[in-house]
Order: sequence, then C-alpha cells, then structure tokens
Amino acid sequence: MSSAGCFQCSKRRIICDNTEPTCRKCQKKGIECSGPGRIRFSNGVAQRGRLKGCTIPVADPSPGPALEAHTQAAASVPCKIRWKNDQPVNTPRKNAKRVAAANAAGSNTRQAINIPTPSNGDAIPACAETLDQNDTDDIDEQINRPSEKASVPAAGTIHPWLAPLNSQTRMLMSHFAEQVAPVMVFLDHVSNGYRDVLLPLACEDELVQRAVGVVAAQHLALHSPSYQAIADHGRAALISRLCRDSTSPDRVFNTSTWATLIVLLVGETITGSSEYGHLLQTLMCLFQNADRIAPSSACSFLSQQTHMFEFLGQPLLGEHQGVNVLSFPLENYLDWTYYDLPSDSEHHQVLHLSRMAFIKASQIYLGRVTSTQDQWQLLESLKQLVSQIEPDQMGSHALVWVCFIAAADSTDPEHRMFFVDRMNRIFAKTKFQNISAGVQALPAIWSQQGSSRWTKSLSRLAPTLIM
Repeated sequence: MSSAGCFQCSKRRIICDNTEPTCRKCQKKGIECSGPGRIRFSNGVAQRGRLKGCTIPVADPSPGPALEAHTQAAASVPCKIRWKNDQPVNTPRKNAKRVAAANAAGSNTRQAINIPTPSNGDAIPACAETLDQNDTDDIDEQINRPSEKASVPAAGTIHPWLAPLNSQTRMLMSHFAEQVAPVMVFLDHVSNGYRDVLLPLACEDELVQRAVGVVAAQHLALHSPSYQAIADHGRAALISRLCRDSTSPDRVFNTSTWATLIVLLVGETITGSSEYGHLLQTLMCLFQNADRIAPSSACSFLSQQTHMFEFLGQPLLGEHQGVNVLSFPLENYLDWTYYDLPSDSEHHQVLHLSRMAFIKASQIYLGRVTSTQDQWQLLESLKQLVSQIEPDQMGSHALVWVCFIAAADSTDPEHRMFFVDRMNRIFAKTKFQNISAGVQALPAIWSQQGSSRWTKSLSRLAPTLIM
C-alpha cells in the first residue's frame, strides 16, 4: 500500500513527498516531521485541559472546585429502598397540610426503624438530612405498604426445608403413586391417602421414604427381576432398623414407624410373602398405643388403614384372632370404605354393595368356625351380591378377601368357579402375587373339607396376606 505521508502534511492538507526520515516540505517550513505514515502515538495523554503535557494519566492532587462540589453532592444523595419489581409512582404536588402530615409520619417511621432523631442540636445524618418531601413519601410508602413480592410469612407458617431427592428416589416414588397406590383404595380418583398423605410424609421422613422405595422396587421386580436385589436388601435393612428402634418407646410410637409398617404390609401383598404375620402383630401393638402419638391428618389415614389390615389380616392368622375381630360391630373396621361423595354420586352403590359383601363374608367365616354345616344359601346370597358389581367397575378390585373366603368355604363347583374367576380377573389387572397365592392354596383347602375346618388350618395352607 502506498504511504499517506506524514501526519504534519496531512494536517496542513498538502501532499507529502514521503521523504524519509523527514519530508522536504516539513524541512522547508522548519516543522518536526513524524515521517511517512498516518498513525503515530502522541507523547502526552491530552492536547488540552488539565492533563495537557502529562505523559501518564495521574489524577490532579488538587481537584478544582467544581469537581469537589460534585463529589460532595454525590456523597449526600439519599439511599432509597425499593423492592425489585416496584415502579416509581408519579404523585402530584402535595399541599402544605399533606406535607406536614407526611413529615409527622416520617418522624414516626424513623422511630419505628430505629433511626436516631436528634433532640439537642446534634447533626442529622446525611441520609436523613438531605431527604426532600417526595423522598420521604416514597420511603414511608415502601416501608408501611406490604409488598406481594417480598411478603414475610407469619410465625409458624414456614415449612421445613426438604432435601432434594435423587433421580432414583423420584422414579420409585412416582411408580408407587401410579401403580401401587391406586390398588390399595376403593376410589382412586376421589381420595388416595397413599399418594396424598404417605408420599408427602416420605419427602420429610427418611424411614418412610425408604419403605416407599422398597415397595416400589418390589412391584417393579414383578416385571424387571433386576430390582429384586434392591427390594430384598432394602426390606431387610428396614426390618433391622425397626428391631433396633423397638428398644426405645419414643422411637417406636410415632407417625414415622406407623407409616413404615403400613407401607411394608402393602409390600407383603405385592410379593405374596408368608412373613406378613410379624409385621401385622407389630402394627397391632403400635395401634393399641396410638394415644401416645399426636393427632394429625396422617394419623387419621393410618388409623383407617390399620383397621383394614386388622379386619382382613387377623382372620388369616387363626380362628382366635379372626373371631376376636369379626365378632365386633364391623362398622368399626369398615371406615376405610367411606368417602365424602356428593349425594348423587354413582359410587354410592358400589360402596354399599361392597360393605354388604364384607359383612356376608365375615358371617361365612364365623359360621364355619362354629359349625360344620353347609352354607350354600349364604354363599349363593353373596354370589348374587358380588354379581351386581361389574368386574371392570371401579372398586371391584377390593373384593379379593371376600372372594377368597367364599371360595374356600364353597362346595358347589359353580360357586367355586365364580369366585375363583373373580380373583383371577383382579390378578390380571393388579398383578399382586397374594391373589395368585390364594388361588393356588384353594385346592389344598378343598381337599380337607369334611374332615376339619379350613379356618383352623388357614394360616398353614394359605400363609399369605390375601386382600
């Protein structure tokens, strides 16, 4: 590229002859030439002003009066407190009375927030001294007016901090909510304490959280055997923990242990385990001392579920336990079948029929304990009652215990086929192994009819929580 000449010729708007090291035109004029090229560095930092002739940008140790006044003014600017999303409000000029009222309010505000107000001629702090009337109004408004964005909750309303859940725990809790919880209640879409009560409790309590994870892994193991080891190790660890806690009443009689026992019993129905009796007896012992636990909505749900496990589980352990439970008014144990429904709800009918079915099945059990006579008429009545509930109707899955008791006492092949078919249909939907274990135990029970009572040997022939 051709050189543009020296800077001096360019400034004088003449053509430079590009002679080096200095051009002839600058020599002729006696000007110090910068040489060819338009870009040159200046020796100073400024051509004019206070820094003219300075080689480095050093601040003037004695600033001028204007700079000093500007610094003092900046230091005396009041600090206005505003919330992040607050917008300044353009208010009209206030009259003298309103200004006086605002001044009085400002004085009260300063006292409320512990800003010292001089009373003996002392100097007022700069932040308070330089506030004009509009600034006082703004601060008064922002201190006294509650802000929606930064409201402070009242005492006792702050929820406890919850530790973040890892991905595996979230997956297990989600599976529990979607696949396990709906099977454990009559009407899932109306109210489900396993999802609405136990899962929030599991987020706060480590013991309940681990129990929910174990039961979800047990259900997943029905389709993915890789989860079986996780479920077995987790269940063993939980039972060991409960055994250690049993030495201290304060660590046993609480909502955490109560909920954990309920969840573990749900797992026994999924796996069809024969070890449910120990957990059920422990639950009964805790429930007898439930008055030591502070009442809450969680306790109300746990109490209902305890009634369910006691009503359906105790008769399977032996005649003595079954008679003790089924001889009492059954309405005390069927509170888990009641829902707060509108008067015109279609679910009233299925709930009523289900309660009647549980009562008739209880009568069949007690009749077999006290007599060896055939109960064909009572079984036929129960069959007609269950037939009014469609197999695919919501709530029909809760009649497993009813169908098992009826099938165990049946001598008529038609009755046996009907009740076993109902159990198989429920198993096809839920896949809970306790149902298939009950069906497989029926031939052994039928083989002893006429020689001994099946209610007496039920814990040996069908050692599963069938419900």
